[in-house]
Amino acid sequence: MLRKPLSIGIVALLAILTSVTASAQFKTIPIGELTDSIRLRPKPALILISTNWCTYCAMQKAQLKKSREFREAGSYLYYSEFDAETKQELVFNGTTYRFAPTGTTTGSHELAFTLGNINNRLSFPTWVLINEHFEIVSRFPGVIKADDLAALLENVRRHLPVKISDGAIQKNLE
Repeated sequence: MLRKPLSIGIVALLAILTSVTASAQFKTIPIGELTDSIRLRPKPALILISTNWCTYCAMQKAQLKKSREFREAGSYLYYSEFDAETKQELVFNGTTYRFAPTGTTTGSHELAFTLGNINNRLSFPTWVLINEHFEIVSRFPGVIKADDLAALLENVRRHLPVKISDGAIQKNLE
């Protein structure tokens, strides 16, 4: 008779722990759904433009999973990962973007280039911060260090400008 209340208690405890863990995760919004999300609940978005073959992109994604600041940023920021080589046609902020082949098996998506190009070049990973009006606030080519990511997120949370100096994000935390 003691087993039934004990097993119910264990199940309830597991359910509570699972819901707490799930709520602490930062939900990734697919790039195709980002427009609707921003329009329904306006807030900035951080977009990681990457590819499946990019080792640095994989390292960056692993770093994100470890970052407490990143996991807590969902209340004030959307996050989207975008594969620059996807062949899927996408509508973003009312404009349709397509895959643009550059060879028989190579190419990149027009949206990746539109969002992430710096001096007419696209590198991986590239971070793009857009505001709730779909305006590009900043672009960051390359891997963002953990400290710089924390500073970037804090600046966005506090509605401070995001500045880049010598490839590093300036900490505007006054």
